[in-house]
Amino acid sequence: MPFNFTLGHSGDWPRLAIYCCQSVAHGCRIGAVLMMNTSYYSQHARRALGHARTVAKEHAASAVDSTHLLVGILREEGSIGCNILFELQMDLRHTERALQQIDHATRSGNASHPWTPALEEALSLATDEAHWLGHHYIGTEHFLLGLARGNDEALLNLLRQLDVSPEQIRRSVRRLLQDGITEISIEQAKRVARLSELSRRVLNGAEQMAEKMGHTEVGLAHLVLILARERRSVCARILQEAGLDEGTLEANLTKSRPATGGKIEQVIDRAVDRAEGFGSHYTGTDHLLLSLASDPRGARLLRKYGADPRDVVKQLRAILSK
Repeated sequence: MPFNFTLGHSGDWPRLAIYCCQSVAHGCRIGAVLMMNTSYYSQHARRALGHARTVAKEHAASAVDSTHLLVGILREEGSIGCNILFELQMDLRHTERALQQIDHATRSGNASHPWTPALEEALSLATDEAHWLGHHYIGTEHFLLGLARGNDEALLNLLRQLDVSPEQIRRSVRRLLQDGITEISIEQAKRVARLSELSRRVLNGAEQMAEKMGHTEVGLAHLVLILARERRSVCARILQEAGLDEGTLEANLTKSRPATGGKIEQVIDRAVDRAEGFGSHYTGTDHLLLSLASDPRGARLLRKYGADPRDVVKQLRAILSK
């Protein structure tokens, strides 16, 4: 079966699922499809896979398997997956020592396809998990969910040695995700969102504003202020009519310890859903503002500076429904 599939935006998830099913029916490996395009992987996820390759080489393994990926996630400090494993008392040194005791001799692979079937299945399951959670990216947290759902005896053996169960991993990941913690970066979110030119300008403007002010993160407050000033967007009028106090918002951002309202990555990610819900193939500034005003953090921010988020949502829905 010839491979001719390119992921373009979040609307391709259903097509990807259908393609993968067809691939299985034709005896193709799903992992091969997934690994052809890693643009949906977070930076941490891509680096964890790179670490996994290194681990496989260090152990003279003929293929990269699920145990290598688990160690690769542990080596990717700062990732959600690494933090989760640390919470489960899985330190890197102990895990690598336990890995050395596992026999890799029976695992096969080759230069053109260096992933074991078990790892391919785990990556496929990670994609499923991301889709079911409504995420438009794949991070190390999804890798862990995929690994925990898999049935790789080598990985299960390693986890038993570490006194950790797949169910513990699943519970830990889902607890963090329920708290709204994600691994997607602004650049990743922008790639996935298929932004309109004006949306891209607005997000770039928010990033530049944060950098100019010396802030360590791009927050919802930066995005709101840029949207309020972008007269080419309907959002400026809506925010003005809703009562947004731009002056007070800007004054807050110039403080030594400003309240930025939280990171904007999730708002960008959810704007994709808003756009698709209204039948749009691109994410516009109206979708960005609708996502922000519908987010509890964004709604609090708007109310703090005089704008009624319910009025903002009502006006945007009326415009987008036309």
